[in-house]
Amino acid sequence: MFANPLIRCRASWMVALCFFCLVSLQAWPATEKNRSSVGQNQTTQAASENPGFFEKEEPVKAKMNSKRRFPLLVVLGAALAVGAVVYFLVSKKSSEEDQPLVIRPAGTVTDFDGNVYQTVQIADQVWMAENLKSTHYSDGSPISSLAYNSNEANAQTYGRLYAPEAFMRGAAGSGANPSGVQGAAPRGWHIPSPAEWQKLIAALGGTAFAGGKMKEGGTAHWLSPNSGATNESVFTALPAGMRRADLLFQWLGTRCVFASSQRNSNDQTIVMLLHDSADARLEGFHPDDAVSVRCVKD
Repeated sequence: MFANPLIRCRASWMVALCFFCLVSLQAWPATEKNRSSVGQNQTTQAASENPGFFEKEEPVKAKMNSKRRFPLLVVLGAALAVGAVVYFLVSKKSSEEDQPLVIRPAGTVTDFDGNVYQTVQIADQVWMAENLKSTHYSDGSPISSLAYNSNEANAQTYGRLYAPEAFMRGAAGSGANPSGVQGAAPRGWHIPSPAEWQKLIAALGGTAFAGGKMKEGGTAHWLSPNSGATNESVFTALPAGMRRADLLFQWLGTRCVFASSQRNSNDQTIVMLLHDSADARLEGFHPDDAVSVRCVKD
């Protein structure tokens, strides 16, 4: 609504308003004086012709002055009220926008299998900073999952791949924030909805920049050029690839595809990061594609 420089100089609103009021108050008596001078000759002439003129003139003049003052005071009062409201709104907006983005380690979480994951707080969300590796739900029931190219070494580095039926554990798709779907997540955590992913992306600067801030830097795992990768969010996204519904594996080293809780019979909503872009994209994939899972804290 307001440009940043204007917000940062919001005190100028009140200064300008006070200046306007002072100028108005100073100008009003001068205006009255001018009006008085214009009618002075007429008043003198009327007084000489009618000795009782001033006795009649003073009450009328007082009444006219009262009528002139009242609208001016109303205008000034309204201007002050509007100025105060504008100042309050601008100050509030500025305070909200001036808040620094909180990014800090948030401890660890352990799944049923004993895998320990680093976590990170980004704004007011707490995310896993590693891909899920669990082969069991939090109650010990087995999860259907895959290692990329059926190579368990890949699962240790990049996490496991899960089809929606597995990571959702049969739950209906959810677009709510929070999603309310625990699915394959450890106890106290859940599968993020598209709305929760969008909140993260917005906190990191929007679609065009968030991917770079989420990706691990360098080319130890990502293929060159790994565009825009800074990992300043400490999210440490790795290019784990995916397994398509037709059972073909693809994109190890070039893309990561994260699950969301939004799924129906036609597609599933995913978040994708690429090695040659700083984008973070929400897209629709086949409802049976197996992808990486990141969980967010309840």
